Amino acid sequence: MCMNKLLVEIYVPSIGSVYDVIIPYKARVFEITHLITYAVEKLSNGLFVAKDVALCDWVSGSIYDNNMSVEDMSLRNGSRLMLI
Repeated sequence: MCMNKLLVEIYVPSIGSVYDVIIPYKARVFEITHLITYAVEKLSNGLFVAKDVALCDWVSGSIYDNNMSVEDMSLRNGSRLMLI
């Protein structure tokens, strides 16, 4: 896989689903939150409806700052995130 993209695991507790998603390494949290939200809406066939969503760490539950970059978050391939 290219060094400018990461494969992460996204858990969406509101629909009980987990998705593997490739995200750009240089993007900001608000950008990848938008991309992931759009993808989950499509993949869930309308089951997931985005309203004031946030991206957070799956293990700690810490919500990521929208202005941080993926690079600043120290994410790596296989990181586990949660869309709440």
